[in-house]
Amino acid sequence: MTLAFGYIRRSSYKQQENNSVEIQRAHILEYARRKGLSVPEEFIIIEDVTSAYNKRANQRKELMRLKEMMLETKIPTVIFYEESRMDRTAYTFVLDFYRPLKKVIPDILVYTTNSENPFNPDNEQNKIALLLYRQESEIKSNRAVGNLIAHLETKEKTRPGSKIPYGYKQVEKVLVPNEDAEVVTFIYYLHSWGTSMGKIATILTEAEIPSPSGKAWRTSTIENILKNPVYTGILKWEIQKSKTQKKYEFKDSHAPIIEGLLNQLGDINTQLQRKFGRLDTPFLFLNKLTCADCDDKLVTQNGSTKRNGISYQYQYYVCRNCNYKLAIDDLHEKLLPQTLKYVQSLITTETMKTTAESYLSEFQQTLKKNIANLENSIDKARSKGCIAKEQGDIELEEAAAFLELKYKSSIDNLVYYSNIVDELKGALYSSAFIHRFNHLLDTSLAITEKRLIILYFVDDILISPEKPPRLIFCENLFEQMLPMDKLPKQIGNRLDKQPNNISELETQENNIS
Repeated sequence: MTLAFGYIRRSSYKQQENNSVEIQRAHILEYARRKGLSVPEEFIIIEDVTSAYNKRANQRKELMRLKEMMLETKIPTVIFYEESRMDRTAYTFVLDFYRPLKKVIPDILVYTTNSENPFNPDNEQNKIALLLYRQESEIKSNRAVGNLIAHLETKEKTRPGSKIPYGYKQVEKVLVPNEDAEVVTFIYYLHSWGTSMGKIATILTEAEIPSPSGKAWRTSTIENILKNPVYTGILKWEIQKSKTQKKYEFKDSHAPIIEGLLNQLGDINTQLQRKFGRLDTPFLFLNKLTCADCDDKLVTQNGSTKRNGISYQYQYYVCRNCNYKLAIDDLHEKLLPQTLKYVQSLITTETMKTTAESYLSEFQQTLKKNIANLENSIDKARSKGCIAKEQGDIELEEAAAFLELKYKSSIDNLVYYSNIVDELKGALYSSAFIHRFNHLLDTSLAITEKRLIILYFVDDILISPEKPPRLIFCENLFEQMLPMDKLPKQIGNRLDKQPNNISELETQENNIS
């Protein structure tokens, strides 16, 4: 018998309950039998939980795998259940799948179980079928988006229908933590101490903790959990498909799984990594060592040699200007105990808490002042835009609208920092922040934990071969976590060829302290 492929697509999790895959398989096999074709089990390609409306054909992995298999085997025949399983965009199946195959396999035969004749993209009936399925999807999509917006705009803190996040169950439309909530907390805790997402996935897989899919943990799964605000008790929706993009956010809509501190520390650590380099590096004092003789930053160097057939690895901190190098093991043995001893004594003092509270309060006041200035700038830009509209000055109106968006974006950034400050202040008042270090310093530390403690508490280390190292600790650890000089400001958003009055307005509003 002639071999053929079969393709099955299930578009959503809801179809798992209606035996969609089994129904499609049965129809495909029966159709193949009538046509005198053989479709082995390994030739049945299943695309699970994949939309053919939101994803064009070349974004569907299994469809592209089918395409490659047909090219490799030169088997020209494939059977679909119906046109809707091929495509709901009306055109990408033909562009991304059919036409490229047709060039290499001229006798390609694409069948659907509802027709005895092969699919022909130039056939009017086939064109109409694809267009009708696209229209059907558009109607469903618009209806779903409309219902979702209507639900969200009632301001009810109940979750609209969607997939329940890992770590929660749903009781009367309200999310309630379930037995997997501890795994979510563990993921955030590891991430807050610099453990990479790939490493977290490996740890969970090796511990045989089931993932949301029931398979091995993937880095992307960890990333999705860490980026989801639902775990802090926030219900957040961003609707892309409405005519105007809409965002909805409801705080305290359900019980949080993680405390906000863990979430904010993860973001802070990411910023520290951008500034000082990797967290999982063996060079614990990377970008924290300054030559006491020439004031240059020491760089790192990896070296190796082989003696008697055995390879030996060497790692050094190097001053290129003074031409000396220091072995990392020797240096770490000197500096790390001093650092940990300092941290242990600092976190128990009342002075540290008072200094930190004062800094955070000052930071919060600066944020509020900048937000108020930006809100005033928005009012002025909006006023200019209204005048421009009345005068029919399109260029000025567009420039004013651009500035308004820029200022709103800056406010969003400042509000983000304000949330971080609130979490850190709360952690200080409750001693959760101090307890975090007490608990950790009593145990053996991983590389990322040592590295983060250094980044939090060490400002600089002056060093040279002839002088003892001089550790300069941060007077206030939050200066490293939230440096005031890095606070986002609305500066430099000048427009090319913009009207003079908007330029003047922007100059006035850029004087934000």
